[in-house]
Amino acid sequence: MPRLLIVTPYFPPEMGAPQARLFELGSRLIEHGWQVEALTALPSYPTGRIFPGYCKARPIRQTLGAIQVLRVPVYPANRGFLRRLASYLSFTASAALLGGRCARPDVILCESPPLFTGLAGLWLARHFACPWLLNISDLWPRSAIEMGVLAEDSLSARWAGALERALYRRADAVSGQSQEIVTDIHQRVPGTRARVITNGVEPARFGPQHVDREARDLIGPEPGPVFLYAGLLGLAQGLDRVLDVVFALPASVPGRLVLVGDGPLRASLAARIDAAGSGRVRLLPAQPRARVPALLATADVALVSLGQTLRGAVPSKIYEAMASGVAILLVADGEAASRVTRAPSGLRVAPGDPAALAAAWERLATEPALRARLGAAGREEAENRYSRAATAAQLDALLRTLL
Repeated sequence: MPRLLIVTPYFPPEMGAPQARLFELGSRLIEHGWQVEALTALPSYPTGRIFPGYCKARPIRQTLGAIQVLRVPVYPANRGFLRRLASYLSFTASAALLGGRCARPDVILCESPPLFTGLAGLWLARHFACPWLLNISDLWPRSAIEMGVLAEDSLSARWAGALERALYRRADAVSGQSQEIVTDIHQRVPGTRARVITNGVEPARFGPQHVDREARDLIGPEPGPVFLYAGLLGLAQGLDRVLDVVFALPASVPGRLVLVGDGPLRASLAARIDAAGSGRVRLLPAQPRARVPALLATADVALVSLGQTLRGAVPSKIYEAMASGVAILLVADGEAASRVTRAPSGLRVAPGDPAALAAAWERLATEPALRARLGAAGREEAENRYSRAATAAQLDALLRTLL
């Protein structure tokens, strides 16, 4: 029975897309005959504080489902570029120094971003004398440049770009969650063995049957339709511009926005909502991941937003909304847009187009038949194209070529 070691700073009980994806894929790979261990950080995302009940100074072992987990110390941070950089580097160092305590794997799967985790993956692959797969969920430093966090001609960006290319060359294989990512990798490092392994969803965990009283009470009794955003409240999501549009909607247009989550911009978003005094927007605390299916089942529309073009980015919220049978209001372009429009499972608006966003909101708020049609098409797409079983089978086949 082959052994797989997953190296990632993000893992449950933290909430988030990479956490859910890696845990669910690891669990599915066990069904394919793998023994799976995760080398990860003490949980701190997105609060930037080590979760209660975990000692900050020493590694610990856990079992989550059927996955063995070794958690190593990390400097926790979620605000400020330099502090986040220090956090990424601290996990890389801890993983490299303490990862030898893991059982010897036959293959290593290393998650990026953060890109620096690839250094730990490379080091451990050499330590264990085994092949390794580098999985790219977002292109770094490209995404940081597109978000304005790094200047393209800066020393940091050039250094990160050189590290990125070096890791591609040294990995035995690379996977990317979108064709845009894989194409970018091939263009910059020709000859890289790269393959698309999309994100996915467990369709049985989502759908209208999961609605419950707790979710209804949390969303509130005010008139709908309810447009729900559940996830990270961060820079890349462009939620400030979404609020600009929602606050400007005329009273004759129905619908209200419910934001559920935490992150670096939560305080500023809360201040704006309080100052507006509008009953059209409600901000709720982050909820356990197990509550997301019920929240989506309670909503009429799932809002998925990227504030700008991020090459290769496909938010995982798209797949969960599809599986829930809920129409999507997507603010994005690129491959994310093509996946929603292909189904079609929602209405797509380009980032930075407030008039189009207001028009799409009004259509979805006033046309229940349109919402139902888009939701049904999304559910079909989730079952046939993006089920976790299908993506795990693709990953299993790729990993076995490395044995």
